[in-house]
Amino acid sequence: MRWGDLYIEGFGSYLPDRREQASDMVTEGRFDPVEQQKTGQTSVAVSDPDIGESAPEMAVFAGRAALADSGISSNEIDLLVHAVVLHNGLEAWNCGAYIQNELGIDDCLPIEIRTACAGAIVGIELIGRWFDGHGKGLVTASDAWRLPLFDRWNSDSGLAYGDGAAAAVIGPDPGPFRILSTSVVTDAHLEQMHRGHERTSMPVYGTADPIDLRARVGGFTETHSIDEFWSRNAAALSRCAETALGDAATHHGDIATWIVPNFGNVLLRKQCFEPLKIRAEQTLVELGRTIGHTGAADPLLGLDLLRRSKALHPGDRIMLTGIGVGFTWGCAVVEYTGYEKG
Repeated sequence: MRWGDLYIEGFGSYLPDRREQASDMVTEGRFDPVEQQKTGQTSVAVSDPDIGESAPEMAVFAGRAALADSGISSNEIDLLVHAVVLHNGLEAWNCGAYIQNELGIDDCLPIEIRTACAGAIVGIELIGRWFDGHGKGLVTASDAWRLPLFDRWNSDSGLAYGDGAAAAVIGPDPGPFRILSTSVVTDAHLEQMHRGHERTSMPVYGTADPIDLRARVGGFTETHSIDEFWSRNAAALSRCAETALGDAATHHGDIATWIVPNFGNVLLRKQCFEPLKIRAEQTLVELGRTIGHTGAADPLLGLDLLRRSKALHPGDRIMLTGIGVGFTWGCAVVEYTGYEKG
């Protein structure tokens, strides 16, 4: 999707101060030493709900920072899109409405989306399409990967999970980044990879054991070749990126930084670097090794931290990527404008 005057008008992100060290987790038997070697993970960000760091609260912190950074009134927001992967803490509850209320946004439609780790990019495109590039929306993303529901070090393979949140005000007024294009590609044929043989009657809530994504992948590979997944992923991610680049009238070599999910080294190479034809040094891989995969917040959090690093120059173009189970791939090309309010 090609955009004209659509901007990220303001950013916010939130990372807990606490870190769990991968070496300590190996010593305690919580992180397989082979997995540590595969991932290159050194630490992950870990939240503390006792001091107000639940997933919804972190989304509020990030949203509040994004509104302040944009310099707009909260009442200018007409659509709030909240992306979540794991769990918001309560059933039969609208987390988006909670975020809206905490941010003091009146007369706004709150939507929660579950396109998993592609959620932030899907949220940007949804806001742009909703207003046809004229109104303002807020996209938030947050997750906390906690026991007993989820073991950040052992529920999955090839990556470790970190807690955090990010938010962005999307609208037609100039901001630090102009959104040149967004692209979303889906392939529901791969849906079973993260379901395995699990029943859809929420069995996880009847057990004290954490989610086991490795077992689910095992269920998928009983009837599918893992090579089929790699092939479909490569084709879909490549098509998604090429579409975004084409719509943005941007060449592959014009991208200054590629912001990819905070996966481990081996998974990044196979799932991102090879399909995108990029190298680790073109990305923020070092950031991912210290905070872990935060879920849908990865692209916005990375872009916010890149901006704060002051390593950008006006005209620099950045590719954001998100890969959500199900499967959904999202890409966005943004250009740093150098415009900073205040």
